[in-house]
Amino acid sequence: MIKNFLKDTAALVLGGIVFAAGLCIFAAPNEILSGGASGVAIILDSLYGLPIGVGTMLINIPLLIATFFVCGRRYALRTAYAVVLFSLVIYAFELCVPVSYNGDPLLCAVFGGILIAIGMFTVMLRSIVTGGSDLLAYIIQRVHPGKSMGTLLLIIDGVVVILGAIVFRSLEAGLYSVALTIITTLTLNSLLAGRSQGAVLFIFSDETERIKSCIDSELGRGCTLLSGRGGYNGDPRDVVMCAVNLRESVLLRLKSTKRRSSLSRARAASAETDF
Repeated sequence: MIKNFLKDTAALVLGGIVFAAGLCIFAAPNEILSGGASGVAIILDSLYGLPIGVGTMLINIPLLIATFFVCGRRYALRTAYAVVLFSLVIYAFELCVPVSYNGDPLLCAVFGGILIAIGMFTVMLRSIVTGGSDLLAYIIQRVHPGKSMGTLLLIIDGVVVILGAIVFRSLEAGLYSVALTIITTLTLNSLLAGRSQGAVLFIFSDETERIKSCIDSELGRGCTLLSGRGGYNGDPRDVVMCAVNLRESVLLRLKSTKRRSSLSRARAASAETDF
């Protein structure tokens, strides 16, 4: 539990820093909204000078209360910790890094969206919800299970963007906010897709026990041993089947290549000695 807690904290701090960089350097100074609680916090910052980190925390308070009654105490406490720490990181970033880019709004939407997506992805790797539109959509889906999560997020972020365009009295601000939301969504989907893609490997070898132990110790994955038969001569063969993600498949191939190279060198040395 302590190890998971420390990992969650590290992900929230690191993700919060990257998220805050996109929000406070690129989005907020140019009145570009990111959607969700942070988008509303940008509006409050523009109208009343309320820090974005503080505004994000205040907006999430009613959502956390609703989470307690709808999702239970344990989930509410974990989410509350994530919301408070994430908001404090944003607030600390505002105080310690008073830097803003007021150049081309399109560049702000692009780089702000990319950084926000990376920050969200870092937190999502630990299956953490930091409040805002994600938490509101989750609560609505728990109450009305038939609702689509994607549709709910689209509606919530759309309302925030429209509200920002009305408050700022600028159609361009609304359009750039839409661009930032699209870039954030596309970047986040690309990162999540790359993480979820994988491969099923079938390994034919006479050293299945070594391969099985290597996969278990080096990759932390399980595998299945199958009995096969050669199609040419009908000899029985053992097959190792293992499901891995893309990174692990590359790592496994590299290790097998090194293993073959070391065996080839050993056989060559043995042949020279015999000769």
